[in-house]
Amino acid sequence: MERILSKEEIAELLSAVHEGEIPLRDEEPEPPSSSQRKVSSLNLVALQGPRHCKIENFDLILDTLARNIGISLTNRMQRSIGVRRSIMEVYEYDTFLQQLAGRDALGVIRLDPLRWRGVIIFKERLSFYLLEHLLGGAPDKQLTLPERALTIIETNILRNVVTDACQDLNKTFAPLEKLTSSLVKIESSPRLINIVPGDASVLAARFVVSSENLEDEIILVLPMTMLEPLKEKMRARNAVFSETTERPWQSQLEQEIYQMDVELSARLATLNLTVRDILNFEVGDILDLGCAPSSPLQIRAAGQPKFQAMAGTHQGKKAVRISGRIQRNLI
Repeated sequence: MERILSKEEIAELLSAVHEGEIPLRDEEPEPPSSSQRKVSSLNLVALQGPRHCKIENFDLILDTLARNIGISLTNRMQRSIGVRRSIMEVYEYDTFLQQLAGRDALGVIRLDPLRWRGVIIFKERLSFYLLEHLLGGAPDKQLTLPERALTIIETNILRNVVTDACQDLNKTFAPLEKLTSSLVKIESSPRLINIVPGDASVLAARFVVSSENLEDEIILVLPMTMLEPLKEKMRARNAVFSETTERPWQSQLEQEIYQMDVELSARLATLNLTVRDILNFEVGDILDLGCAPSSPLQIRAAGQPKFQAMAGTHQGKKAVRISGRIQRNLI
């Protein structure tokens, strides 16, 4: 049973309420200024800074792309250049553009039949390293970066390098989608590469490029809406890149080897003579080969002994019949 207040206690309570010592139930006490908390707004639609991207099997695709770009750069530069995949992050497009220094090579690329365009970025140090080499300089020395953006002439020189990267994209995505990517333009100002609205989400895949006296980045920027049609294909079993699919150059190299021309020669014997003897040769001289006319010949492919054969004729022309294979000692 609840305790009933006395008449004196009720009078004291009413007096305290009247003087403001006890707040009414509907009144909210003002918080002390020292403990007042600041309220920040939260946008549930916009991205709050970069976040890691998780797309199933997409890391395998980017690993293959890194190898292809590394091979293309090595072939063009005629020096060893390594490329490896780094991190994948998702940004708002405007937020990502604000990170760029304004001196990078920004290649806008078309990726038909996908709807949106992408951007492949060669960072500032890498761009000037490539230019130094392509213009006949000495990029192995310490590179001094100019405090300016790329000129029109310099961006035109880099077009072939970015075009190589487009071809690498085509080869990499072939198991998923037959892309026909191409370079639209190269810019140095981020304000001129509006491929999607500023609040759209984009994937930024970073690749570390390393060589002697060089370590910089290539960034592939793709709108997230572009990747939506490929997600189901990447989840499928046939989208997992096997060892053979990751190396399309291997089968192509094997096919090209079979089409190579090889010089064949038939050798009966060899002689060791002095220069004096050779200079004294005259018409009618006989050279003793030290073997019988019926001795087997040695068939050489590109100078290497491969077969034994017998000399003869075929349809009125000199010919040889292969009689066996020469087993070479590999020890």
